Amino acid sequence: MNKRTLLVGSLAFSLFFSKAQTKKSETFKVNETEVELLYNHYVQNGDNSAVTGGEGTERLIVYGPTFNYKKKFGKNALDFQIGVDIISSASTDNIDRIVSSASRLDARTYSNAHYTRYFEKSKMSISLGLGASVESDYFSFGKFLGFFKTSKNDMRTYTAQLQIFNDDLRWGRLDGGFLQSPQFLIYPVELRFQEWYDEYKRDSYNLNLGFTQVVNQRNTVGLFTVLSLQKGLLATPFHRIYFSDNSRAVEQFPDERYKAALSLKWNSFASGGVIFKNKLGGYLDNFGILGLTIDNETAIKLSPRWTLLPSFRFYTQQASKYFAPRGEHNPSERYYTSDYDFSSLSSYRFGMGWRHWPAARKNKGLHIFSVQYFYYSRSNGLKAHTLSTSFNFLKKRRVRRKKSK
Repeated sequence: MNKRTLLVGSLAFSLFFSKAQTKKSETFKVNETEVELLYNHYVQNGDNSAVTGGEGTERLIVYGPTFNYKKKFGKNALDFQIGVDIISSASTDNIDRIVSSASRLDARTYSNAHYTRYFEKSKMSISLGLGASVESDYFSFGKFLGFFKTSKNDMRTYTAQLQIFNDDLRWGRLDGGFLQSPQFLIYPVELRFQEWYDEYKRDSYNLNLGFTQVVNQRNTVGLFTVLSLQKGLLATPFHRIYFSDNSRAVEQFPDERYKAALSLKWNSFASGGVIFKNKLGGYLDNFGILGLTIDNETAIKLSPRWTLLPSFRFYTQQASKYFAPRGEHNPSERYYTSDYDFSSLSSYRFGMGWRHWPAARKNKGLHIFSVQYFYYSRSNGLKAHTLSTSFNFLKKRRVRRKKSK
């Protein structure tokens, strides 16, 4: 849920001297307004739903329109985003086993806003932001603080961002289609004879650090790390567990989770207008998961106005020590899940898209138009398709200020 706008201000000076030795200075300030309309359509199919204990349909469709507004004025920038994900989920419908129940169709609404201040002399910027997201089974409130610094020779950059999310996992905020006070944690229908947790909140703290170095005119490398701490209710209350003796319970996790991710990025500008963005990343946490990511995004410039966008991503991970398939957990265990997101798996994603810069006169302010398609496949049979479109409108205006002495 999180985007940051980095401000670059422009300043030009001209000195003129008259015979009367009157000095005039002219300052030019660039005001920029950007509006972006996005739409994402996501479809997935699989047969390892955690709602039904690791077996059952994972059919899911998400319709996701988003509106972004960015305003740059002098040394300041504002960035505002609002969006909604309309979710049709067959697996979530099985929480209460009523076909076409209210849980089958859900919506997530989210919004965030950032303010950025650029300090030209020191070549740095500071960003502050707030965000919120609401769905039937949770409410999340986020705070953001970011820092960006460029070296004097523009060869190195340093970034740091602190993110804090406070989540409430109680159900019922969108009951009946209207926002209201949360009611309770929702459990699978046959397990509502008791309260399984004494906590309904979750707090997350993320520290993102980054460093980039320009190697030469064609190559830039970067090192990035993410350190995370989560505390509170980390399990999903409506995920079923089937034990080896056929008894049932809900998912259980420790109340603290530590995560660390490290990635190396290499951007290369090849001849013929081709740009390669490569990433090698590693991940680990105290739940026992070890992950490795290999990622490539390529931009192939076909003409001044058309760019082709192929991409590929491979990911593999070692299973969490708390995971076991349906029916394989022992009732004496303290922590357990049959959510295949925590299983041993490998996945790959192929993408293809294109970006177009249309002629401004013909399109009246349309700056960039892009379309991208992604195909995702996971080793346990989960498959997904994503189609994304983006319309970007940009307006720039130079403001002249005059001062006389």
